Amino acid sequence: MREVQAAPNASWAFLACFSGPDVGKRVMLADGSLRLGSASASEILSDDPEVAAEHVIVEVEPGRVRVRPVDGAMVLVDGRRLESEAVLSPGQQLRAGRSLWRVEQAHDASLSKFIRDLGDRISLAAGVEKIEGFSAREMFSEVFKRRSDEEIEEYFAVGTARTTPALTQVDANWPKPWAFARTFLFSAAAYLVLVQGFREFQNPYFLPGIIALGSVAIPFAVLVFFFEMNVPRNISVVLLLKMMVFGGIFSLIVSLFFFRAAGSLSWLGAMRAGIVEETGKLAVVLFFARKARFPWLLNGLLIGAAVGTGFSVFETAGYVMINGLLSDGGGVSGMYAMITGRGPLSVLADHSLWTGLVGAALWRVRGQQPFRFEMLWDFRFLRVLLLAMGLHMVNNAPFDPPWSLKYWAIGFVGWVALLGFIQEGLKEVRGAQVARITGGHQAA
Repeated sequence: MREVQAAPNASWAFLACFSGPDVGKRVMLADGSLRLGSASASEILSDDPEVAAEHVIVEVEPGRVRVRPVDGAMVLVDGRRLESEAVLSPGQQLRAGRSLWRVEQAHDASLSKFIRDLGDRISLAAGVEKIEGFSAREMFSEVFKRRSDEEIEEYFAVGTARTTPALTQVDANWPKPWAFARTFLFSAAAYLVLVQGFREFQNPYFLPGIIALGSVAIPFAVLVFFFEMNVPRNISVVLLLKMMVFGGIFSLIVSLFFFRAAGSLSWLGAMRAGIVEETGKLAVVLFFARKARFPWLLNGLLIGAAVGTGFSVFETAGYVMINGLLSDGGGVSGMYAMITGRGPLSVLADHSLWTGLVGAALWRVRGQQPFRFEMLWDFRFLRVLLLAMGLHMVNNAPFDPPWSLKYWAIGFVGWVALLGFIQEGLKEVRGAQVARITGGHQAA
């Protein structure tokens, strides 16, 4: 656990419960030792029926909070059982009984609360659960961990009949997407070097590399993230590439047919792409929804993201080429402006994110049942489809506030909904594991 230093103040932080029987409680952390438990003598009194009389010792020191379980009580930090003690950093989650607590620094508590409340409202609008077990610090804690070539090969060698793990062997905790982080950092670094080279020398030979990295490598890195989120590990890299390539091609073709038929939407201008293209990609996602071998919500998220990534790659490359060929497109400078405008933003506003949302929503409605077309009219699916269309339409809207604020807003909304779906997908797998062990009927 990393320690977070703060100004040595007697009340520099609070311990707040945001989920469970103790939700809403917020205790100022003064220097010294505090007990969290159900006994009336506890400084942090819990109403959680699963919390012992003395459950957790909270030691507050200048700038940090140290926690330790009492007499082997079940205490988890970011989903992992705490055996001895740990420094609890702001944002990390402490679970005692069925209640989730976190440290809030006093000087930024209002901002953190605003962001969390905003995220909760987005989750409510998308019909997904509030994000509870997510810690970015913990998620990316293994990015720079050294791995052998054999470990990396085994990590990606999944999804076949022999390499798909048994349900009881699946780790359904929040994944740690080190491969995504490494792929993205490498792609971004190479992209920036080529961009700087073009700016310095104005040599068009830099452009093919910039186009390849901007239109392919960065969106593909995002797809790697969803591959790592797919904890059932039942979709191979080869199959994923097929879904991306052929899904992207066919969704483009289907969308063009829909554009031809959607003349009545021409008054929307570029914004109509939000309706037409999301519908076109959905038509291709429906093809994969018929396959019983992909029963998990996280499968739908990955499949939707693969189709969206393929669409994004071909569309961006097409836009860049057209800007170079058309007389009013600006030639080399027009191509450069197009790819540098679209490439980096694919992490915030991109087809892979929007279609991933649609795929996750469709699989949530489908569950373990065979796909039926009436599922498309389920409100749980429609509200997410409308959300994806809305984000796409805002992305294409003819206004561009400074500092790319529009894209940051789109990215925030999209990623909050996506993380909510990932959390729901992990819970689905954990529920199936329990059912398998106990002989229930939810196992797959």
